[in-house]
Amino acid sequence: MEKKILLIDPPFQRFMNFSKNGIPIGLLSLAGELKREGHSVNVIDSDYNPDGTPYPFMAKIEHYDEYLNNLNNNSHPIWNEISSQIKELEPDVVGVSLISTKLKSGLKVAQIAKDIGVERIVAGGPHVTIRPEDVLMGDSPIDSAVVGEGEYVFDRALRERLVKAERIKDITSLAWPARESLIGLEKYKPNDLGFIMTARGCPGACNFCSSESLWGKQVRFRNTDDVIEEMDSIHENYGTNKFYLTDDTFTLNKRRVNEFCGMVGDRGYEWSCLTRVDRLDKNVLEKMVGSGCSMIKVGIESGSQKVLNLMNKGINISQIKSAAKLLNEHSMPWLDYIMVGVPEEDFSDVDKTMELIDNIRPSYVSAAIYTPYPGTGFSKQGGNVDFAREEANHHSMKVLAGDVPREKIVELMEFADKYNSDSKAAHEIYKC
Repeated sequence: MEKKILLIDPPFQRFMNFSKNGIPIGLLSLAGELKREGHSVNVIDSDYNPDGTPYPFMAKIEHYDEYLNNLNNNSHPIWNEISSQIKELEPDVVGVSLISTKLKSGLKVAQIAKDIGVERIVAGGPHVTIRPEDVLMGDSPIDSAVVGEGEYVFDRALRERLVKAERIKDITSLAWPARESLIGLEKYKPNDLGFIMTARGCPGACNFCSSESLWGKQVRFRNTDDVIEEMDSIHENYGTNKFYLTDDTFTLNKRRVNEFCGMVGDRGYEWSCLTRVDRLDKNVLEKMVGSGCSMIKVGIESGSQKVLNLMNKGINISQIKSAAKLLNEHSMPWLDYIMVGVPEEDFSDVDKTMELIDNIRPSYVSAAIYTPYPGTGFSKQGGNVDFAREEANHHSMKVLAGDVPREKIVELMEFADKYNSDSKAAHEIYKC
């Protein structure tokens, strides 16, 4: 039986007027499958804010209270907007995607929908997959929680309280994300519609990351032909010329990377991706450069080998320096993720991170404060944060779960802000 389904990505950064680009690729993938099954589907990304302010890291920390203050402000324009959209669309079902940092916001969206009279509220996403009890306890407005990949089991969520999905083995068989279902599609910048997932899963087991809990360690790849066809379709329909491949480690399979580069190279697209320093070499990088790759993101995380080992990152400082040298020699713009505040990290470890950045010279530094998100190795070791009650976020110092004192975290954040303000490439990188 056909249903009118509304899928919502809750607001968070928009409350702080922080710029937010891209699309909710997971919700749109679900929308594609639901449309294939004959349902009427709309998607609201209530956090999309491309014209917001690109705050530096210290400003993000300082603006976090704006989110907290507006979270329970029922008269805030964002809540009024979501309420009006639900009333106008009159869905039979509302689905809410929840990550840990948006848990409270997502539950607020669900309550708005429930108060309007929507007959079924379904929650899914990373936080729900790992801690479904957080959305089903007490007087929660959630009627059903989906654990795992929801594309093939959403119909069960219309009847069952808790749905546990098997991992989808053949992800090439999935419908393409239904970008056309986005409410306000005309407001989206063409390149924001170019976010594409070409694989699910990561073989790594970094202690700060929940990827293994969400996707598993066995990586499932889409056929390259299918990826290229989707890129061409997005280009033809929306004028998109710049794409971001959202895979955890795009260069994991070198044969596949070579195949992709050979197929995409003559199309004139720009594309960027995320990978690891131990998954880059000269031959692969040269193929990427020659096929339109315009930026690479890598997780350096720390300049201290002790901290890298604590993180179970599986890389060493020598590998970091070799990858940085390779990227810089090929004039490849690259973003360097770093993290501060993990358990047992100390002052000298943070100093080593700043020293390493000055040595390897990335184009842009993206700094984060360690937060024990559910499903991570660190959270399993203890020090869990109750996201249903506490306000923890990797750009906030409200909850510090590690051992680095507040003043040292501020020092690193200020260092990253100054580094980026002095970098000629940083402003362009930030847009990717």
